[in-house]
Amino acid sequence: MRRLAALVVALLVAGCAAGPFERGLLYYEQGRYRRALAAFDEAVRTRPTAGAYANRGTTRARLGDARGAIEDFTRALALEPDDPEVLFNRGNAHLAAGDPGAAVADFSRALEIRPNWLLARFNRGLARWQAGDPAGARADWERAVALAEDPLVRAGMERRIAAMGADPALRPPPADGRLDSRALAQRAIDREVAGDRAGAIANLQAALAAEPDPLRRAALEDFLRRLGGSP
Repeated sequence: MRRLAALVVALLVAGCAAGPFERGLLYYEQGRYRRALAAFDEAVRTRPTAGAYANRGTTRARLGDARGAIEDFTRALALEPDDPEVLFNRGNAHLAAGDPGAAVADFSRALEIRPNWLLARFNRGLARWQAGDPAGARADWERAVALAEDPLVRAGMERRIAAMGADPALRPPPADGRLDSRALAQRAIDREVAGDRAGAIANLQAALAAEPDPLRRAALEDFLRRLGGSP
């Protein structure tokens, strides 16, 4: 799958006329996701490559269409079964669609191909946590933190874990289905991963209103600021 930044530079330098796939990449880079989707629709109709499906899936995820994204990532994987980035993106879409078991499977396959992929390891922890496997979540998060060479990245992961209420006991989400502050924070992370920043901010604000613990409130406030919201 062609990389966005390199292709954008190539197009600008060459000054060539862009086809639908290239237009989709340019629109996506500009944040014009509806236009990007239309361009990728055309790309899929005219030349249904793995890259066309994968990029349309990424665009659909950004627009909040997790189910559509899963369909496109699945089509891309039918053409290129061992693409770890598509597996990773489909795992994120499964998380957003509320299917953590499928997400765990995709992240696990991506990690078989790229074992030291920090984000896939961290997100598999999210999926395992959501699936009710706190021990597996802890193992993945500990490994992800150990892999993080950048202290800012490491601190960001630790804040996200804290915002979910993942204390040393790593208690799983409440079984009664009520959205307490921890469940709301978890949903915010899932939405941010899926590209739904507005939804993530709304969930974080609700989590902040429901959280009495000052340390967790501080973690939520920090996460909210980083997403462009206000405590």
